[in-house]
Amino acid sequence: MRTLAILTLSAAASSAFAASEAAEKAYKADIAPIFEASCIGCHGKDGKKPKGGFNMTSLAKMEEGFGKEKKPAIVWGNAAKSPLYTSAELGISKPDDDHAMPPGDKEGRKPLTKEQLEKLKKFIDSNK
Repeated sequence: MRTLAILTLSAAASSAFAASEAAEKAYKADIAPIFEASCIGCHGKDGKKPKGGFNMTSLAKMEEGFGKEKKPAIVWGNAAKSPLYTSAELGISKPDDDHAMPPGDKEGRKPLTKEQLEKLKKFIDSNK
């Protein structure tokens, strides 16, 4: 019985590792370029202190959260409850909102396009 439990846990761990490896691959291919163009300038580029305490230089850094309390920025499996997604969505729908990202047309950064926002939504929703 113990052997079965160990095998089950081992299989679950292998599955989780494969999922995180797949998530990292998808992140680097589809999401990182979007953030590089619109977000990294304020959130961690060139060793600068990331604004809002939110470092977006890697998926691992983003998973650490934001602010002094390190609030989760991503709620895996639920983009609608993820501050990362909702702030980007406000950048399109209500650019003057205090939580809209990126803020206005500051320093030449433009809001994500609807297509980019949809990619981000699918990425968050498909990873748990």
